[in-house]
Amino acid sequence: MTFETLGDPKNTPVMLIHGMLCTSDECIPFGRYLSQRYYVIMPTLDGHGSDGTDLVSAEQETEKISAYLKANGIDRLALLQGSSMGAEIALAVKAELDKNGIAVDSCFFDGGPFFRFVPPFRAFMYRVFSGLVKVFDTDDPSSAAGNMKKHPMFRFIAKGKAEQYEQIIAAMTKERRSFSDKTIHGMVDICYNCTLPDLPEETQRTFTFFFAKTEPARKSMKRLMKTYPKARYRTIDGYSHCGFQMTHPREYASMLEQTIISPESR
Repeated sequence: MTFETLGDPKNTPVMLIHGMLCTSDECIPFGRYLSQRYYVIMPTLDGHGSDGTDLVSAEQETEKISAYLKANGIDRLALLQGSSMGAEIALAVKAELDKNGIAVDSCFFDGGPFFRFVPPFRAFMYRVFSGLVKVFDTDDPSSAAGNMKKHPMFRFIAKGKAEQYEQIIAAMTKERRSFSDKTIHGMVDICYNCTLPDLPEETQRTFTFFFAKTEPARKSMKRLMKTYPKARYRTIDGYSHCGFQMTHPREYASMLEQTIISPESR
């Protein structure tokens, strides 16, 4: 795991966690607006960068993030945000930080597939992801981008709004990237065998779960509402999975700021 930052380290820190197959670069478009007021910390998850690591579990990611914050003397985050698979990791991070005495004022989970499916379905999704990651294993960015748009999993997620992914696909395919078999298993386990930690009502009130109305991940909202009845749930029309952050980064950053709840105002 590696970390990138934006802004003045003297400002209150926030953390942005990218989604599957991405890196911290994909958080920069909206992170740069937050950096005008906050110190923005953006990890690149294991198995997603060029540091030779594998993505094994959400628990391993939380331990590394917690260790980074401790090593840098950070005992509070104004905001913990996660996108797609990163939203599930962010939820696990929140539970871990509570144990380690690191305060988090607010959490924003964008498009997280908070599912817990049976092993046969997870085995099927392993095969799907194994095919998907091959798209990136090429030195031809144009070919990779084209194959990404054609892939059935991408079309399922984009829901006819492929144009919202133009910039992020270009960023994801700009250089050759490989994903290990261990990382693919880790991605499947995080997305489709997600444990929802038991958290008190006070903590739930600092949560915002955000979904596009037509995205598949929204189907996990029923499970979330049962476990976290005091959290806030927001949906948006006209966008695909994480589409709002990709097409309107300034407005998305403003929305994130508006969700930050200071301890004094609770």
